[in-house]
Amino acid sequence: MSYWSFLFTAIFVLYLLLQLKYIYRSLKVKKAPYISNKEKKITVLIPAFNEGLVLLQCLESWKRLNYDNKEAIFINDGSTDNTMNVLHELLDLLIVEKEITLDNSSINFSRLFQSKNFPQIYVIDQLNGGKSAALNAGISIATGEIVITLDADSILESDSLTRINESFSDPKVIAAGGMVQVGQVINRRGNNFYGKNWIIKYQLSGYLSSFYVRKVTQAKLNVLGVVSGAFGAFRLSILQQIGGFKDTLGEDMEITFRLHKFIHERKLGEKMIFVPEAVCYTEVPEDFKSLLHQRVRWQKGFLDCINLYKKDFFTKLSKRFSFFLLFESIVLSILGIITIFILPITLYLGNISPFTIVLLITAWSSEFILRLVAVQRAGHFGYTFSSKQWLKIILFTIWESVTYRLLDTFFFFYGSILYIFGNRHNWHKLQRNGSVIYSELEAVR
Repeated sequence: MSYWSFLFTAIFVLYLLLQLKYIYRSLKVKKAPYISNKEKKITVLIPAFNEGLVLLQCLESWKRLNYDNKEAIFINDGSTDNTMNVLHELLDLLIVEKEITLDNSSINFSRLFQSKNFPQIYVIDQLNGGKSAALNAGISIATGEIVITLDADSILESDSLTRINESFSDPKVIAAGGMVQVGQVINRRGNNFYGKNWIIKYQLSGYLSSFYVRKVTQAKLNVLGVVSGAFGAFRLSILQQIGGFKDTLGEDMEITFRLHKFIHERKLGEKMIFVPEAVCYTEVPEDFKSLLHQRVRWQKGFLDCINLYKKDFFTKLSKRFSFFLLFESIVLSILGIITIFILPITLYLGNISPFTIVLLITAWSSEFILRLVAVQRAGHFGYTFSSKQWLKIILFTIWESVTYRLLDTFFFFYGSILYIFGNRHNWHKLQRNGSVIYSELEAVR
């Protein structure tokens, strides 16, 4: 066996072991029972840049939360649409003053308002400074023991804060990620689980496997790669201690890396977890152009974070986290690119070996099983599917694996090229259309 054949086989074996680990560990996770805990105060930060279309639904979900000890802070980050007008109309705002508790140079808001209709809700109005600056402005006046970051289009389930509160009863927990669902097509009734838009179906499949299988397992192994900015929870004292968010291409991934470094250096047994019972719904791209912009942005953010922390891997970041992240996110992605380029040539020349065919079929089968396990896990956490829906899911998963899944490799390759050779800071904000309707997402208990 040649050196390259041996290396390829070794990587494949590690990949297969990783897939099996994901499947095994995710199947062992059980839905946590409700535990009655004293309500810690929770502050929800909602940065908003040109989000006028989705603010009503966000507010409606806030009003339906089964949690009393809470506050919300909307941060209007220099919007050029009607965002501020909508907030005034919905909340009846009054200018107030509040003590600033975070020392960060990015904080530059000009006005602070409090709602007359909902005294728990505050609005910061500031010049455009980016998402990190908006979050830091919110942190600077937050009074909750726990701080949640939420996208303006995200809609929380009624028990989501209760579930977050339960998870922070463990003093070792310093951050937690919640479950982010595709809002356009999924609800607990299951009657609209797979819509007609295939771009959304592809994303739904990815979200389920990413959260219910990969994040569940990563959290158990203390190698969680990112606490999603769409729904992440942090101890306020820790955010203040590390100086809040940094102005990077991917602020949620960067702060996750920084917290891993924080945990590794302190060696006090602190941890970041994933809470699948805490659910929010988000509006995902509905066309390829929007999806491309979003995934390129994600890839740029990932590479920017790798670049920022390249000297810390295996030293200031734990060996387990370093290996896990670099192997899965870099090595396997590069191998995927090589395979896509070489496989068609090999098939055309007719010199593909039976051993290689076995490896490819095994890899395809493991990913296919993982995707179906993700759907089964969704069912375990309260989403119901009929036999007809399961058949549709199986058929789509087969089709997706040889079509849409190739987009993952394309986004990695294209985003990497743009990051290395192009404009790293070309952001392309995702345009919302307000297609996630709260009334269609209410949980059935």
